Amino acid sequence: MKGKMSAAQRARKILLLLLMVALVAIEISFNLSGDASWTVQMLYMCSTRLIGGAVCAIFMIEFSFDKIMNPLGNKSCIALLAVIPAFAVAVNNFPFVSFFSGDCGLDAPIEQILLYALFCLSVGIFEEMAFRGCVLMYLLKSRKDSRKGIFMAIFWSSVVFGLIHLINLFTSSPLAVLLQIGYSALIGALCSLVLLATKNIWLCVLLHATYNFVGNVVSELGNGEMWTLPQMIFTAAVAVAVTAYCVWLFFKLPVSRAKELYGNN
Repeated sequence: MKGKMSAAQRARKILLLLLMVALVAIEISFNLSGDASWTVQMLYMCSTRLIGGAVCAIFMIEFSFDKIMNPLGNKSCIALLAVIPAFAVAVNNFPFVSFFSGDCGLDAPIEQILLYALFCLSVGIFEEMAFRGCVLMYLLKSRKDSRKGIFMAIFWSSVVFGLIHLINLFTSSPLAVLLQIGYSALIGALCSLVLLATKNIWLCVLLHATYNFVGNVVSELGNGEMWTLPQMIFTAAVAVAVTAYCVWLFFKLPVSRAKELYGNN
C-alpha cells in the first residue's frame, strides 16, 4: 500500500497544476492580441513565449529535470544520427513541390521572414520546455522502468499537447483546430522520441521550431496554393517512411535510456 503523499510532493503537484493553468492563460492571451500590427504581434508573442520558456525551465530545475537542458550532455554521434529522419519530417513540412513548380512563393521582406523564424524558435523553446521538459518528464518518472510505461507517458503527454490547441477555437474553424490537434499530438510524440534518443531538449526545440517555420512561413508570408496533389503525395510518402522508422527506433532504444534522462536522481 502506498504511503501518504508528502508535503513536498503535494506542493510539486500544485506547482505543476498552476503551470498548466498558466500555459492556457498565456496561449489565450496570444489569441486575443489580434488588433495590433503583424510586427507588434510577433514581438509580443516572442517575448511572452520566451518568458514562458524561462518559467518552465525553473520548474524543470525544481523537479530535477534539468539534466536534459545540458546541450553537451550527450556527445554520442550515433544518438544524433538516429534522429535525422525526425528532422526530415520537419523539413518536409515545407511545400517543396508546390514551391519549385511555381504554385506558391514567398514575397515578404527578409526582415519579416527572420522575425517569423525568431517567433517559431520562441514557440519551440516555450512548448518544449513545458510539454517535454515538464509534462513528459513528470509522467515518465514513475513509468520509466518498462517500455509500456514509457509509451504511455509519451502518449498522454502528446495528447495533452494536442488538446491544448483547443484554445485556437477562439480564432480558427473547428475543422482547422481538429487537424491542428492531430498533427500537434504527432509532432509531440516525435519530439518525445528525440528526447528519449538524445537526452537533449534543445534538439527537440530545434525540431519543433523547424517544423513550425517551414510549414507555416509560406501561408504566413507568401502566396499561392501550397497543398497541390503532388505535394500531398510527396509529404505523405515521407511521413509514412519516417513513421515506420520511428516505431522501429522506439523498440530499438533500451528501456534504461528513460532512466538516463534523470541523471542520478
